[in-house]
Amino acid sequence: MTHHSLEDWCRRMSGRMWGRQRFITQGCTDRQRLGASATPEAKVVLYRAPPGYGKSVQVALAANIRDPEHESAVYINRRSYPDPREVTDSLFAALVLYQIEGPESREALKSDTDTIEALRDALFNARKTIRICLDGPGEGADNGDLIEDLICETPDNVKFFIAPGSAGALPRLSLMTGVVTYGADELAFTEEDLKEPEKLGEVTGIGGSEAGNIIQATGGWPALVRLMCQTPNPDLPPASWPETRSYFRDNLLSVLPRHARRFVCNAAMLEEISAECYDYVYKTQQADQEISFLNEKFALLAPTAASGKHLTMHPVLREYLRSVFSATQRERRSYVLKRVAFWHWRRGEYLHSINVALEASDHRWARVVSDSIILDVALRQGEIEVLRTWFEKVPARTIKKSLP
Repeated sequence: MTHHSLEDWCRRMSGRMWGRQRFITQGCTDRQRLGASATPEAKVVLYRAPPGYGKSVQVALAANIRDPEHESAVYINRRSYPDPREVTDSLFAALVLYQIEGPESREALKSDTDTIEALRDALFNARKTIRICLDGPGEGADNGDLIEDLICETPDNVKFFIAPGSAGALPRLSLMTGVVTYGADELAFTEEDLKEPEKLGEVTGIGGSEAGNIIQATGGWPALVRLMCQTPNPDLPPASWPETRSYFRDNLLSVLPRHARRFVCNAAMLEEISAECYDYVYKTQQADQEISFLNEKFALLAPTAASGKHLTMHPVLREYLRSVFSATQRERRSYVLKRVAFWHWRRGEYLHSINVALEASDHRWARVVSDSIILDVALRQGEIEVLRTWFEKVPARTIKKSLP
């Protein structure tokens, strides 16, 4: 690429990216608790969460500077590249340098080595605060090593706001000092967010009680919040909305490899998700690998607060995936649920076991349930009301068979 064509490429790419930045932030205002003002001492603000949590929005908002005399911003969105695989470190460096210095950078855009070194020098000698906002960077060979080098080598007035291309990309960043990471819990909307309608763009006029209902139904997942404010059936369960089903199908399942799609649909049928339970129920030995893959790429599962061995999945996503399982593997559903029930029964986890058994219309537990099990559930596990609910669902003939 010649000097002239490199400058032209930087100009065209920058125009595309800033156009995307303006579109992404249109109608949105910065949630300050997720940005630079909340953690002024942070060198890097990192956003890691499943799709639909607004990571790109936060990075784009970070590029909005309010004091051009003392701040400047770089905005790189990987989706704007014609072919991301062809963007070498030198092209990446040239693009960043061009956005910092504009036409004045033309003398530095000469060769690969000169461009990278010129960028290092420009950042090291910068007098302003520079925000480098990166949406979608990948692993080490995909500019990741250079990005990490720049983070380590530049002074404190150079700040980075990054939404990695996958949840596990740039893993070393999490180990560095001065890095603040926001996950799904932090990126989820709160009731306070919904009471300020401009933060949702098209969503307006949400009152306090309505905001509470929206958060309770969606768990604050930003994509689901938007869908709930648009659907004509907000009183139905979120997993049943056509908009939700289309969103999960087109934006989540479609990007998962086949083995990962099968795994998440299977895992949704478990009462508590764990590698041990999955391997038992589905007679495999690959659950640990699948869990690691999903967390590294998509952050779809997270450890529970009570146990690192048990994982959680967003309840709306779980209900949707259960419906997919029931539609595609209807003939196996009862068998799988019975295996889940037996797994929990033999571990003394009777609440889980009987709940799953009832879902499978399997009432054999009622014939063998003992006084000690009833006391365990009623007293130790604190679920007195559930006992009445269970036995109401058991056919009378099954109860009669269990009587002496």
